Amino acid sequence: MKTFLIITLTTFIFSGCSKYNAFSNFNLTQAQEKSEDSIQSAKINTKEGSVGLLSAIYLNRVYPQKYKDGEYFYVYLYTQIDKKKLDFFLNNNLCVELKELSVQNEFSHLVPSSEKWKKYYLVKFKKEGEHLALQAKNSYISSAMILFKKNDK
Repeated sequence: MKTFLIITLTTFIFSGCSKYNAFSNFNLTQAQEKSEDSIQSAKINTKEGSVGLLSAIYLNRVYPQKYKDGEYFYVYLYTQIDKKKLDFFLNNNLCVELKELSVQNEFSHLVPSSEKWKKYYLVKFKKEGEHLALQAKNSYISSAMILFKKNDK
């Protein structure tokens, strides 16, 4: 009888917490929750060392109804050196569309802060398989690959 009472009481106590998740204490929209879950970052490097940071949000996961005809990413980056043109690659394939965005843009609400010294981009790639490896590079700087999985829930 004691065991039954202890198990029942423990189950009752922990079942009250089941409706909460990591975002419960924040006032985030569903899009913001999905973007926070999807955002990933990688260092930007030269031969001499780290010179910046690249961050990306996989928009197909955040807005699945809007982004269907390709793989879309909201990318923002900061580098300490003069930025020449950076090329974006997904699974070693060059992007098909690149749009530089202003600091305040349609995706600004997805990230905690937007700074004027960063560069912001909407990057589109052709449809790819299940695993996505995003990278930015040019002849003298490159980022580490950022890995996304399409159906990662």
